[in-house]
Amino acid sequence: MSGEVEERAGASGEARPSDARGGERDGGEVEWIASDLLALQLLRPLLDGGGYLPWSSGAMRPGGLVTICNEIALGGRRRVVELGAGASTVLLARLLREQDTGATLDAIEHDARWAEWVGKRLAREGLDAVAQVTLAPLEPHPSAALPWYAAEPLTAALAGTPVDLLIVDGPPAYAPGTGLARYPALPALLPFLAQDAIVVLDDILRVGESEILQRWERETALRFERREAEAIALGRRIA
Repeated sequence: MSGEVEERAGASGEARPSDARGGERDGGEVEWIASDLLALQLLRPLLDGGGYLPWSSGAMRPGGLVTICNEIALGGRRRVVELGAGASTVLLARLLREQDTGATLDAIEHDARWAEWVGKRLAREGLDAVAQVTLAPLEPHPSAALPWYAAEPLTAALAGTPVDLLIVDGPPAYAPGTGLARYPALPALLPFLAQDAIVVLDDILRVGESEILQRWERETALRFERREAEAIALGRRIA
């Protein structure tokens, strides 16, 4: 791997344990805390299921992944969509195969080389029957000042059964001036969500994602439970 793929895979920045309070390193990267180490043990059956996966400091924290896995295993989620492909895509696909309920995962990725790498990994493990990666380059979006996933491939990937679990972990929003890059997720995808859908936003300890949550709650009928220890928020429609 080289270039952006290598950077996405975490060649120059490793997630590492911190103290029990958590926090952010320089550059806005969230440090792991003690509960993440426990979460890694809970994820062990999925981690051991197909060999090493690149895991960068920009990846979802293990505690957040456990919450999502619980929602799939115990909440009966059947149509999962993930914005931003990565190690989590492979782990969730392994879980869906293990559950064998007919549930599917669609990951949307803007970077062509990274989308290809994740797609090949899914195929190599025989996971492409339950999960696929759609390449959707970033382009201008009418509801946001920052680029968003291209409408045509995104709409095609979301067609069919309503989405009952949406994971918003992309596009990248760590660089200066990109803090609101993930805001369009609800304006763009709300029509595709099931009535009882769960929306998960990652990286909520950052200023941009915190503002996004406030805007989403003002503009939609979803209310979000902030889980700072996991750096995620879970949104549900209010009655």
